[in-house]
Amino acid sequence: MNYFIVTGSSKGLGEATATLLLKENHHLICIARSENKDLELAAKESGAEFTFLQEDLSKHERVTGIMQYLLSKIEKDGQAEGVYLINNAGMVDPIKPAGKADETSMTKAIHLNLLTPMLMTNEFIRLTEEWNCKKVIVNISSGAANRPIHGWNTYCTTKAGLDMFTKSVGLEQSQAAHPTTILSFSPGIMDTDMQGVIRNSDEKDFSNVETFKNYHEEGQLRSPSFVAEKMINLISSSTVENGRVYDIKELL
Repeated sequence: MNYFIVTGSSKGLGEATATLLLKENHHLICIARSENKDLELAAKESGAEFTFLQEDLSKHERVTGIMQYLLSKIEKDGQAEGVYLINNAGMVDPIKPAGKADETSMTKAIHLNLLTPMLMTNEFIRLTEEWNCKKVIVNISSGAANRPIHGWNTYCTTKAGLDMFTKSVGLEQSQAAHPTTILSFSPGIMDTDMQGVIRNSDEKDFSNVETFKNYHEEGQLRSPSFVAEKMINLISSSTVENGRVYDIKELL
């Protein structure tokens, strides 16, 4: 049995990824703030096992307990061929220049985009250290990790931090007896709710808003399903480099 833990699974890339993973011999574990009835129905028809946890992962204090609960159940099943953690949950808000963002929004974004995947990764590696099966962690990155964008200071910082965390853990795991493969995956611009948030930004807060509106109007946004398929093919490969940051453009 292959186990897939997908965060932020109710919409966007998370939903698309979860849908493609609904196959026999797969146990899909979805974590999101809201239920997705279509996904639950598809799970019943697929032959896959399905578990849903309704959680707000910006509440980082719950993360360790969630991972302990899930991994203990997987261990008790005793039939894991592979265990995959896809840290997809994230938020682009606050879209505000420094000095105009509120403390609550900044803190929530830092917790969800950076601290939560760090804690989930830490607990995953700790609890599966002796598991002799395929173990893969995917952190969803962004092109914003590589360049400053007006109004996105929090988002850019959290994604850059997540990429460095991925590289560091990949280096550490190269010396492990039963290593976990960890990678960052930058999906590019997709037709998701997050893009809607970006397009609805005030130009005073985000000077490039018209560019993103043009992406949408000109059909330049990739479908989440297309991106999810590329990512799944990547993590299924035996040639993935530990600690590497992959960009969707490399896989086209």
